[in-house]
Amino acid sequence: MIMMRFVVMLFALGILFPLPVAASGPSLGFAKMSESQIDEFLQRLAAAKAGVAERMSEVSEKFLGVSFAISPLGEGLRNLPDSDPLISFEAADCTTFVEETLALVLSVNLKRAKDVLKRIRYRDGKVGYLQRKHFMMAQWIPLNQKAGFIEDVTCRVGGAAVRLVGKRLDAEVWNERRRDRAWPLIEPDQIPGGVSSLPVIPIELASSLSVSIRPGTILFVVRKDVANMPVRITHMGLVVDKRGNQFLRHASRVFGRVADERLDAFLARNRAYTRWPVEGINLQLVKDKCVQK
Repeated sequence: MIMMRFVVMLFALGILFPLPVAASGPSLGFAKMSESQIDEFLQRLAAAKAGVAERMSEVSEKFLGVSFAISPLGEGLRNLPDSDPLISFEAADCTTFVEETLALVLSVNLKRAKDVLKRIRYRDGKVGYLQRKHFMMAQWIPLNQKAGFIEDVTCRVGGAAVRLVGKRLDAEVWNERRRDRAWPLIEPDQIPGGVSSLPVIPIELASSLSVSIRPGTILFVVRKDVANMPVRITHMGLVVDKRGNQFLRHASRVFGRVADERLDAFLARNRAYTRWPVEGINLQLVKDKCVQK
C-alpha cells in the first residue's frame, strides 16, 4: 500500500513520465481570432516596447493547445507538391510553430507577418517548394543567421564543454536515406551538398548548464550521426520563463499538441533515448530586431 502511494506521488509530480503543463494561457488563441483581432494584439505588443523574449512568450502562448500535425504549412493553394496554406493557426509541427511565432513577434500586423514568414521559411523570401529551407543544418540555421533573425549562443552557454559536430549531405547520402520517413520531395541533384557544422552541448551536460539558457532562445535537438539519416536535427522549441522556471514550449509529437514542458524534464527524456541517441543541443538566440512595419 505504501509503495502504491509512492508510485502515485511520482506520477503526480511527473517524475516517472514528465507531463506538460496544462495550457494556462489566454482563452482566445490565434486559431479563434479574426485578422483584425490579431492585428490589434500585435500592435499592442509592439507599443509595449517589450524585449524579444517577452514578445515571444506572449505570442507563442496563443499557440498552446494547438494540435500537432506534420508539415501543416505549404506554398498555398494550387502550388504543388505542397498546397497547404502559407500560414495557418489550426495545427503546427515543431518547425512551423517556431517559424510562425518568430514572424508574428517581428511584425505589427498579420500582413507583415506573412511577408516575414516568407523570409524565414524560404531562400531570399521567394515562395517555392525548392526554395524552402528544408534542412536545418544546411539551410535553415545558417540562412536565418545570415538574414539576421538568429545568432548561435551555444558556446556562450556551454563554454569548454561544447563540441563541433558535422553532417555530410549530398546525392549519395540522400539516395541511401531510410525510406520509412516523410522526407522532402527533392531529387538527389537538388540536394544542398557539402558538410555542415554546428556547435553542440553534450546531452549529458545539458541539464547542468541549462540555467544559463536565456528565454527567447531556440533549442535544437541534435542526434548522433547515422549513415542512412540525412539529418541530425530532429526537433526544435522555444525556451520560455514561467514564474522563474525554465520551460520548453514546443509542438510535440509526444504530447500531440503545442505544450509547455519543464526544460529539465525535456532534457532528461531526450538523454534516455537509445534507438537514435541524442548527441546534444544547439542554441540559437532570436535577435532583438526592431518590429517589422
